[in-house]
Amino acid sequence: MLRRKNYWLLFAILLLSLTSLSPSMQVNTSNGPLEVNRRQNPSAFPDSSKVGTVDNLQITVALSPAEFTELKALSSSYSLSSGVKIDLKNIEKADAEEILLKDLTIGDSPDIIMTDGRKILDLAKHGYLLPIDVYRSVPGSAPLTRLIPQMQWNGYDWGVPLDIDPYVLVYSPQRLTELGMPSLPRNVNEWNLMLENLRKQPDKYLLALDTRTPYGFAAVLESMETSMTSVKPETLNWLQQALGDFYLSSQPDHKVWDKIQDGSIAIAAVPYSEWKRYGNASLKAEGLLGARGTNGIESIYSRSFALPAQSEHPEEAVKWLAFITGTTSQLDWLDTTGGLPALDEIYRSGPPSSVVLPFDSQLLLAEEAAPDDEPEGGWKKMTEAVALFLEGKLNATELQKQLQTSE
Repeated sequence: MLRRKNYWLLFAILLLSLTSLSPSMQVNTSNGPLEVNRRQNPSAFPDSSKVGTVDNLQITVALSPAEFTELKALSSSYSLSSGVKIDLKNIEKADAEEILLKDLTIGDSPDIIMTDGRKILDLAKHGYLLPIDVYRSVPGSAPLTRLIPQMQWNGYDWGVPLDIDPYVLVYSPQRLTELGMPSLPRNVNEWNLMLENLRKQPDKYLLALDTRTPYGFAAVLESMETSMTSVKPETLNWLQQALGDFYLSSQPDHKVWDKIQDGSIAIAAVPYSEWKRYGNASLKAEGLLGARGTNGIESIYSRSFALPAQSEHPEEAVKWLAFITGTTSQLDWLDTTGGLPALDEIYRSGPPSSVVLPFDSQLLLAEEAAPDDEPEGGWKKMTEAVALFLEGKLNATELQKQLQTSE
């Protein structure tokens, strides 16, 4: 009888031991969207490998028709190798930001979105994004060093660049010679000398700028050996006095190219992609990109992908991102669309022979300090402040204050 009691006691101990070692049964099987503002705790982010089979990915972009066609072709290649269907939605560039913010706010986002690379930090700090590196299950190619700081915050990566479009200054060398300048102005004094000569001629403009974006404004500041985050009051005062001689546009304006050609506009700040499309042998373009130690990243526009906080399949989404932004896909993108690659390795030994850049490609490889202390809305505030300044609604002192508080 005693022996039988011992058996039952040992059986009970063994049963308790097995119970304590078994995993919890309280498994979260919800496939619903992630709540906003859970970015600080990566363990709370959804894991696509635990929510069922991935049938398709929803991706929203804002591309030209030719670019969208190429992205669909690249995505089809990914689908063939992965078995995952890619649902691409292309929206008008003019409406892209408004639609993006609306979708992120109401929680109706796709698995992947596209936006201006400088807006990644703002979206991340507001809790609208998931960190890319939490779900990076496959190695990806490294982006340009200069782009990394605008993708990093709180110890995580929040975006993946697709391509870059640096802003350059375009001019007619003959026209500049007529204005007493042998080359592009390199400081405020040279800009002022050219302005004085230009004012002797009627109906002429010193500079063409697009008020919708600060990238062109940043390129001009670089030619004055400064940047938006380090510009001196006297420089802004001169710019304010010269505003009446600027040719400003708030929408696409192809007349700029005719006016540069006939000498009506001396210099225009435009994206590299436009220079490549509309430039000719009689015109010249220069990009400085911080060649004199200024913050060259401010004049480099980049389009980047990000994961909305509501992404249901972040792990599979990151695999698609690694494929689309890998070396092979980036070179295909360059050949088909002309979009400059955003990968570091492509520029290490010089850009592809088909690419002729109006600046030293090594400038793209310079390191940039990470903006760890940049407050929420930093780049957005800069964009709004520069636009108001160019439109005459903000004076030099007020712009200086806005730029300082946006650092």
